[in-house]
Amino acid sequence: MSVSLILIPAALAIAGVVGGAGAVGIASQTDRQAYAPAGPGGAASVAVQTRMRDAALLSAALRELGASAVDLQGDELSAVVGDLALTMTRDADGIWAARITGADGREAVLAEAEELIGRVDAAYAGQVQRAVAARIRERADDAGFELLSESREDDDSVTMVLSVRDQR
Repeated sequence: MSVSLILIPAALAIAGVVGGAGAVGIASQTDRQAYAPAGPGGAASVAVQTRMRDAALLSAALRELGASAVDLQGDELSAVVGDLALTMTRDADGIWAARITGADGREAVLAEAEELIGRVDAAYAGQVQRAVAARIRERADDAGFELLSESREDDDSVTMVLSVRDQR
């Protein structure tokens, strides 16, 4: 008997289910976004909250996007991605809140913030998928399976075929 696992990138899977949720909605169905329009000082504020759990994978996702100055200190993560500065803090419930500004200190506009969070989410989903595939490879033997084949498609989905070892 064999078992086939298909690991579909989360962004594609959720986008297929949720439809037109938008980049920020793809991160997870529990994400929240707030946008305050420009006030008297002309500054706008954008805040995004997400349940991206693994700080190491989140840091790796940022590096994958070409972020510089990626710094993780406890429950605070900061990075510079292109001309945007991202500061994320994790609360007691494990929810990350992101503040995005221009790297030069200017306030980011909503479209810039949404685009960045969408890119971070997609990179994070890829990191999670690779970690899950690595765990399957590492644990297959101990679980009584043999990895027969593995392939990656153009859409980054991964198909792994595992065979149950004869337990006689």
